[in-house]
Amino acid sequence: MKHEIETQLSVTIENEPGQIACISELLSKSNVHINAVSISDSIDGGHFRFIADTPRDAKAVLVEKGFEVKVESVLTIRLNDSRGRLAGITLALAQASINIDYVYASVDQTGSSTRLVLKVENILLAIRILEEMEVAA
Repeated sequence: MKHEIETQLSVTIENEPGQIACISELLSKSNVHINAVSISDSIDGGHFRFIADTPRDAKAVLVEKGFEVKVESVLTIRLNDSRGRLAGITLALAQASINIDYVYASVDQTGSSTRLVLKVENILLAIRILEEMEVAA
């Protein structure tokens, strides 16, 4: 289980056709690669959250086009998927009183590698808990 702190960019968008395409196209034309993405909606509008290979460039192009961009640190974990892995990680964090604001990931098939993205209150404590889990395993 490899973990690191990465930069995530968040953009609030209108929940209407073309918004996701607009941001995706702007980033693509600026040679920014999206490594992870989560798009959700709420009462306040849509949230386009992503990790890019060049976060500074991504932010610059979006700000230039009038988007408000929020920059946050997130914890990413690379691991092989298996039944119970998410439960084990989230339980360990809960037992350490670490709140998880949100999680996103994808897996092609059971047993393949995955990249789990977590927005947590205390990244450094979360990393310590994950390292303790590895030692105990």
